[in-house]
Amino acid sequence: MLALGMRIPEELLHFIWRFQLFRPFHLQTSCGKSVEVISPGRYNVDAGPDFLFSELLIDKQRWYGHVELHVESKEWMLHRHHQDPAYNSVILHVVWTGDSSCYLSDGTWIPNLILNNQVEEGLLGKAMDLLHNGNWLACAYRMKHIPMHVKLQAIQRSAVERLESKTMQIMTLLERYNGDWERVTLSLIAGSFGFKVNKQAFLDWSELISLRILSKISDKPLQIQAMFFGQAGYLNAYKGKDSSVLNLKNEYHFLKHSNGLSEMTSFQWKFLRMRPYNFPTLKMAQLAGLYSLHINWFSRILNVYAIEDLKQEIRDIVIPTFWRRHYHFEKCTDDHNTALTEAFLDILAINCFAPLLFAYGKHIRQANYMDKAMEWLERIAAEDNVISRNYRKAGLPSYSAMESQGLIHLQSNYCDVKRCLSCPIGAYILQQPLSF
Repeated sequence: MLALGMRIPEELLHFIWRFQLFRPFHLQTSCGKSVEVISPGRYNVDAGPDFLFSELLIDKQRWYGHVELHVESKEWMLHRHHQDPAYNSVILHVVWTGDSSCYLSDGTWIPNLILNNQVEEGLLGKAMDLLHNGNWLACAYRMKHIPMHVKLQAIQRSAVERLESKTMQIMTLLERYNGDWERVTLSLIAGSFGFKVNKQAFLDWSELISLRILSKISDKPLQIQAMFFGQAGYLNAYKGKDSSVLNLKNEYHFLKHSNGLSEMTSFQWKFLRMRPYNFPTLKMAQLAGLYSLHINWFSRILNVYAIEDLKQEIRDIVIPTFWRRHYHFEKCTDDHNTALTEAFLDILAINCFAPLLFAYGKHIRQANYMDKAMEWLERIAAEDNVISRNYRKAGLPSYSAMESQGLIHLQSNYCDVKRCLSCPIGAYILQQPLSF
């Protein structure tokens, strides 16, 4: 068993206070004043005291204010809280050990409540087993005992957090593009067409594309193809004699000189160790087909009710017949399909369409857009990847893209960094009777 005098993580002390996992009776400050916790307060993850708006009875007098926690009482002075007016509303200093005197910046003395003798030793042992076992998924050894509603809570909360995280990235793009949602949409769509290998190249390319010019040529698919391939640098690098490609070169020459366009170099695009169907040339042809269908994809995303309707529109894009015998410009191949796969349509919905809807709804404070985004993700099948398979084996299956996205966020933001005490599953384990 663990010794009660051991050094515990501060996050565990926060957890104990937050869920009041201590003996509630006969609590006393180090100076002998009785303490009764009416409300532990609101857990604060930002700067300032750890718990805000707590309600306590100290020596039978009711107090409202903030509570600060430290493993050792001397940390109050080490962190210079005695010099920070933001801590002047602290009414109690909760510590694991130590009895160093603590003062507010105005000189007011505040009491210490020491908890190391008020917590069951078995709870500490269970917490350390959870935080320090060798499993890649710390809670795996208890997973079969966790109720399904707790598992779903962990996954769904994590999925929303992932959407919130993507919203922050989208807001950064929105500021960069001076509030132009269509430009943000082009950037997100282009990045998805590049997958991991060519994502940055597609993003760099999207910076060169003028939506104003696209609007002018919206009814001219050939010119859209010419502009997309030309600004990617492919046409400048082409040395062959195929008439359809030479036609694109002529169209781009006109567009370039009449609009002052500049292009990338073809060396920025990667082909090695890629499946031909994912070559950036074929993906660019598909992307040009997408923008030949509609220029204002953000407006389409907002106005379409069902994700299946949007996917059906994209299935109808037209790809030039040249690409049925080519994966890139230089070499002819056997005839092959050029349509976007169902898996890729799901990638667009998961990485572009749903996050854009969610971010827009949050930006304008319209919950119906956010709800629609989450409904779209719930209607898409779960992604099949290493992360989802590992969680399924551990007892956390996913049945929709909303849930598989939640697992991706759960792994990188909770499981990998051992934030078990901030996860509903970890919280459930520690709040159960010690025999659990």
